[in-house]
Amino acid sequence: MPPVICKTMAEAVAGIPDGATIMIPGFGGAGAPLNLVTALYHQGAKDITAVSNGSGGAATDPRIKTLGDLIEAGRVRKVIASFTAATHPSRLTKSEQMFRDGLVEVELVPQGTLAERIRAGAAGIPAFFTPAGVGTLLAEGKEHRTFGDRTYTLETAIEPDYALIRAWKADTAGNLIFRHAARNYNPIAAAAAKHTIVEVEEPIVPAGELEADQIHTPGLYVERLVQILPEGIIRLERPPAPPAEPVVAEPGTGKRRLTRPEMAAAIARRLQSGWLVNLGVGMPTAVSSFVPHEAGVLFTSENGVIGYSGLAGPDEADPDVVNAGGQPVTLIPGATFMSHADSFGLIRSRRIHVTVLGAYESAADGSFANWRLSTGPYDNMGGIGGAMDLVASAHEIWLLMEHTTRDGQPRLLEHCTLPVTSPRGVTLVVTELGVISVQDGRYVLEEYAPGYTPEEIAALTGAPLDVSPTVRAVPV
Repeated sequence: MPPVICKTMAEAVAGIPDGATIMIPGFGGAGAPLNLVTALYHQGAKDITAVSNGSGGAATDPRIKTLGDLIEAGRVRKVIASFTAATHPSRLTKSEQMFRDGLVEVELVPQGTLAERIRAGAAGIPAFFTPAGVGTLLAEGKEHRTFGDRTYTLETAIEPDYALIRAWKADTAGNLIFRHAARNYNPIAAAAAKHTIVEVEEPIVPAGELEADQIHTPGLYVERLVQILPEGIIRLERPPAPPAEPVVAEPGTGKRRLTRPEMAAAIARRLQSGWLVNLGVGMPTAVSSFVPHEAGVLFTSENGVIGYSGLAGPDEADPDVVNAGGQPVTLIPGATFMSHADSFGLIRSRRIHVTVLGAYESAADGSFANWRLSTGPYDNMGGIGGAMDLVASAHEIWLLMEHTTRDGQPRLLEHCTLPVTSPRGVTLVVTELGVISVQDGRYVLEEYAPGYTPEEIAALTGAPLDVSPTVRAVPV
């Protein structure tokens, strides 16, 4: 049967019962079903199990409600997500405090595992093995199995009762087309859910007007369609990027630490033509701005953007073309898009040469920590994103991080004190004090910040620091 075409968002979400498991796609704002979630908030369903990329906080825009609003209103029983906590524990959202107080059950899942669990639900596959998270807290208590020379953990499928979907175009047969990176979780969520409800940006057209070869999701998965009306939300405004930090020398010394753009440039200089490179959220996102597209480096983001370049300026930003941090980026000729599940399939199949990630701690044994700032009992709180999927399968792991804490304590250690993201694999660390390789369980200083000596950098490092025979100042 063709889908029901609803006149209002309220009509579209009518009948969603208490206790439903609801998938809410979206990544960095792109592809999020803003209007349907708002309507669900006003509809009143409670005791919800929400499946989403992140739990987030309440909306700042008074026109909309988000998953964070549903949580804060006490309407959510459980959250399954890859981000259940912010990176700043001193600035807890109300949702995070509710998690910590035990008012809402939470299940933290690596982002690629989350996408594959949804895709497995769509494909009728009850469970699968993945290398993501092996050797970390997230793998404890799970079934492990070895295939070849790698260890994997067992994960089970997710089959939502409902999926709230945002599509760019649709026809009266329910066929859907998504726009750019707004695709993310939407196609797999639509296929996995028992009931799929879709808000559509462009006017819904008669069946047959959309090219069959262009369809991303066939209408057989869709139960209800609703046009986003003029008073609805198509795009959310993003705040402008902060200005570049100034270069400041330490008074009277001639020393200065590298700026974040300089740190990103130091990574960029080491990328080679022909490499497929993933840049994680935070400081690493700036790296693409220092690599001209003719250099032959292909950047990919977990949300399915394949072939992007630098951060986009205000006049060229497209809210449906974003990197891992949700920042608008520019595309290179030949760029393509894929769903979240396909993107992590690319990652899992070991096609990524280098992943560049931020970190709270790095260790000389090649381990690092970037998802959890607590050493207390594990409570499913953290912001893992796609990092565990990436480090399990990328050929090299590079870190872009601060050398010390705000009170001057080392972040580069002999062994991590925080729960690790990966127990091994880091080969390069770039900080504001220099470029340091990781070789055979030792740190080796390759380049130093202007004015600093190797001895001064070693004094700020929490593990022995060897010096390369070709050590030099960082070119700035």
